[in-house]
Amino acid sequence: MSGIVKRSDKPFERPTKRVLIIDDEETIRQVLTEFFNSFSHGTTYKVETAANGAEGVMMMLRGRPDLVLIDLHMPVMDGLQALKQLRGLDSNVPIMVITASRDTKAAAEALHQGVFAFIPKPFDFGQLEHLVALALNTGRPRPPRLISA
Repeated sequence: MSGIVKRSDKPFERPTKRVLIIDDEETIRQVLTEFFNSFSHGTTYKVETAANGAEGVMMMLRGRPDLVLIDLHMPVMDGLQALKQLRGLDSNVPIMVITASRDTKAAAEALHQGVFAFIPKPFDFGQLEHLVALALNTGRPRPPRLISA
């Protein structure tokens, strides 16, 4: 039969979400990767990282992530430039800005571009986990995958 929604043969298989972290600080990329790998709330995270905005845009072109975390101040292409390009590629992906910058003009511009949250560094991991859960639950639901027999 075609058009039938097939349930997984593994009833306890955890859903996987793709997360893209764009930050020029290797330590931040590592800490955030470990943060997503330590979650125990029923979702598996596949984390990809980029060291600057241009790399992040290229990664977005290769495949849509479920969530993007991006720094504002980076070499090659800063976060605001990358944010504009990411929004041009997909306006529905939740994006969180993580930054040590206290530049209110940049924060206002990021919020104008439709970011989900603006998180100052150093960040509180409990708050970050809460924001991630909210961001991933507010997107449009994806249709079930149809499998033809």
